[in-house]
Amino acid sequence: MQLKPLLRQLAATFEVNIDTKFTHNPEVTHVQFVDMTEALMVHRLYLQPESSQIVRLSYSWHGHRRTVGVVNLGVRLTTVIAAQNQLLKLLMTLGKCLHHDIQIQAAINQLAINAITADFDTTLAQAVRLLKNPLAIIDLNGEILTRSHTTQLNGTSIHAAVETNRVGQWLLDHGFAPDTPDFLTQVYVAEDRLSAGPMLITPLANGTEPIGYLVMPALNQPLNDQQALLINAIGQVIAGSLVKNQIMPTAESQRDRLLNLLLTERQGGTFADQFAEQHVQLPTAMVLIRCEPLADQAPMILQQRLQYLMLPRFKQVLVSTYHQQCMALISIGLAAYNQNQFKIALQQITKQADCRLIVSQHYVNPEDTFAAYTVCERTAQLKTGRGRVIFCEDQFYNLALARVNHLEILPFFINPALRLLLAYDQQNHAELLPTLDAYLHATCNLTRTAKQLYVHPNTLRNRLQHISELTGCDLRDAETCFKLAASFKLQQFLVQHQYQYRPDIPIPTQD
Repeated sequence: MQLKPLLRQLAATFEVNIDTKFTHNPEVTHVQFVDMTEALMVHRLYLQPESSQIVRLSYSWHGHRRTVGVVNLGVRLTTVIAAQNQLLKLLMTLGKCLHHDIQIQAAINQLAINAITADFDTTLAQAVRLLKNPLAIIDLNGEILTRSHTTQLNGTSIHAAVETNRVGQWLLDHGFAPDTPDFLTQVYVAEDRLSAGPMLITPLANGTEPIGYLVMPALNQPLNDQQALLINAIGQVIAGSLVKNQIMPTAESQRDRLLNLLLTERQGGTFADQFAEQHVQLPTAMVLIRCEPLADQAPMILQQRLQYLMLPRFKQVLVSTYHQQCMALISIGLAAYNQNQFKIALQQITKQADCRLIVSQHYVNPEDTFAAYTVCERTAQLKTGRGRVIFCEDQFYNLALARVNHLEILPFFINPALRLLLAYDQQNHAELLPTLDAYLHATCNLTRTAKQLYVHPNTLRNRLQHISELTGCDLRDAETCFKLAASFKLQQFLVQHQYQYRPDIPIPTQD
């Protein structure tokens, strides 16, 4: 469309003051915001906001920016969001005049069709290609959920742009324009130097229920009319994909917030009533699990994926975020907790969700949930935990050792028998110390120990007798075996904390 007819159509909606010196009538195919770092292009109408109400119009003429006139967005724009609504409306009006909305509908239809069977990452990547700018997804609390590998485009920059501008906080402070309920897309003007122009923000909803926001910072291309026409429809497709793939929370996840209730309130007088309101049974046998992502996953994304994976496996599961940490509460009886099938199920879940699970001790009082949380937190800080699934009860001894103020004290409590056997093995090329360790691990069962060491039972008996003769320890006494096993655990703890014994360092006399 030629520039003069375009301005006449625009004047039907906005107050347009055309420069009286304007005589040219070039062809216009695109509309975009001015980017001072970008070379001027032909067939393009440029928008340059000069205040909350005035936007300057220009185009390229022989390599120079030629002013056409100015647009007055309105005289009653008393709020930031009202001005930004009009700014976006200007951009969309120009795009519709150029008939871009017809071309865009075909692209949206194809995206929606592909999203029916595609996973979320694929759908988001296709949306990024359509907009030619990266996308961020934030929840209703302003937390950024986008992971860099899902955008395939400027992952670090998009996170910096959204976080620097505090989009979530801005939305919480301003909200969306109540006087334009049909105008769903809003504009947030970036105040940093990362974006070449305004950001586009559109609400994400599951039906009529809001679930978050889709944000497009202009990091690669300045904001243009096609992006303005695309963003709202893309947001609807993205919202559907988020819900379908169990990534964003909906009203159904309100019950999961009951876990936060157990973690926050220590008195259980109203627990039963509040659980009943959400049609959830107050658990009477349970474990709390701290869920740590091994990949770059936001807590809420991990929450939704774990919910999807855990619900079919267990009778009742609550998965929520607490202090920016994903937590899960599984209702499970003591017998099932001690079964190997429980451990296998957790191992499978960690592989599918790419995370590590720290499982609390089994307990029966909901009021003990915060205590279970504290134990999980301390276990997570240990250097002794190995593997994707760690049970706190297996780390009890290490937890106790970690509370000791001075590592220099701990070697003093290693049983002298272990030091003697180590010295004997080194001098005589024997294997008495690993034999004793295997014997204690096998709960003093001769047959199992012999199989584990691949030795004849008589050979094992001779070694154990030799150990008793050297150390004076009665390996048939349960208390003695417990002390020796505890010394092995203590030795392992010191090795994993990279402690090196130095005889010149005295044992502390004060804590």
